[in-house]
Amino acid sequence: MKTKAIVYSVFLLLGIAVVACNPQVEIPSYIYVDSVSFSCLNTQGSASYNIKDISVTVNGDARGSYELPALVPVLHKGSCKIQLQPVIHLNGMSHQRVVNYTYSLYETYHDLVQGKIDTIRPHFTYADQTKFYFIEGFEEAGFKFSCEGASLNKTSDSSILLHIPNENNYSAGMITFGENDTSYSFELKTINPVYLTSTTMTICFLEINYSGTQSLEIGSYFHHSTGRSTQTAIVHINATEQRSTWRKVYVNLTEAINNAGLQMTHFDIYLKGYRESATSLDTFLLDNIKVVYM
Repeated sequence: MKTKAIVYSVFLLLGIAVVACNPQVEIPSYIYVDSVSFSCLNTQGSASYNIKDISVTVNGDARGSYELPALVPVLHKGSCKIQLQPVIHLNGMSHQRVVNYTYSLYETYHDLVQGKIDTIRPHFTYADQTKFYFIEGFEEAGFKFSCEGASLNKTSDSSILLHIPNENNYSAGMITFGENDTSYSFELKTINPVYLTSTTMTICFLEINYSGTQSLEIGSYFHHSTGRSTQTAIVHINATEQRSTWRKVYVNLTEAINNAGLQMTHFDIYLKGYRESATSLDTFLLDNIKVVYM
């Protein structure tokens, strides 16, 4: 972080030097976003988030997306309306960067001065229009997923739980393979069908926190009015370095739902995992699974 701040200062000084050599060049103002924060209501599950970039608009002028921390030059001065939107990596892929419209828009007014840096730290929540089809935080009795193969259990081991500030994280879902287990894989599937179609939503994500020694496959079984069923594997979440390392992923259900066609009536979400070998001691940890849509 300090290195990037030093680099930004150097670029700022170089920009001023260029302007001094060429008076016809307009001096920009600068917006600096070093970090963002996020919170949600108790009824909306965990406030875990993974915002990598920020989209910037100044007085209606879209400046594009910038990796955080971001120094954004703008040719505006005086009182300006600044709008910031969170950008996420769909399916955990850095080349699939999109504005997450299920999160709120951050809007503020700043008095921009040429050659000066204004620091903004936006705070986001879920947008008012965002709906939740289900939330599985593994804190309540029972599960929202059935399980075939290895067993799904809950763990309260604080050394491996995902700890989020101002939250009480008591448990997470866990699938383990031991030396004497005869199972080589597992599949979780939503107990209740998801009745979302291309005509009832415009955006749909599955949010999940994952930690595991092997990759996790996430996909859907789509059921059609004709009686036909199809399976779509959407993403593979890579293994993490250790059990206490967690990865937050936004799984893009929107495209899969739209591709399923107008005859699709409902679908089931599945999560699959495989042990590395017949004797490997593999662990899969899951938490904060949500289906959010607009």
